[in-house]
Amino acid sequence: MHSVDARFFLLVSAYLGGGGSRTTARLISRLADGPLYLVIALGFAACDGERGLRFLTFGLACYALEVPLYLLLKRFFKRERPFRQLNCWHGFVPADEFSFPSGHTAAAAVFAALLGIYYVDNAFLLCAGVFLVGASRVVLGVHFPGDIFAGAILGISCVGVMAFGLLP
Repeated sequence: MHSVDARFFLLVSAYLGGGGSRTTARLISRLADGPLYLVIALGFAACDGERGLRFLTFGLACYALEVPLYLLLKRFFKRERPFRQLNCWHGFVPADEFSFPSGHTAAAAVFAALLGIYYVDNAFLLCAGVFLVGASRVVLGVHFPGDIFAGAILGISCVGVMAFGLLP
């Protein structure tokens, strides 16, 4: 599986890794660092009454499940990042050394699922947002495509588990 993931990483990097793509990838990745999600959720809570408050509280519950699971999985699998394994270009040195699963993609998937539950009817736009976050992480050389897929599954699963237990 790793060799397929590495080949796919190299293909995506070659296709999307040039020029302006890296600048765009840095911007998308930076926007997906996490604080923006909280700012948006607080804005919904402040401006949209009960629904906004439910969005905020349910979102906090979902992230309270997703973040520890993501950290636990990273420490369990200890998969080195692509730029270390393949000795290739990378956009920055991340805070931790492991790539599986992608925390940025997991967080983006949680936020997209929350938006889908409370606000947005267009699933395509939400999926596109998650895809862009994941693709930015591959272009920056800090994740394999499999890390992105696992992060998306993790994020969506956390929302599903919390929805099953918390939503009416």
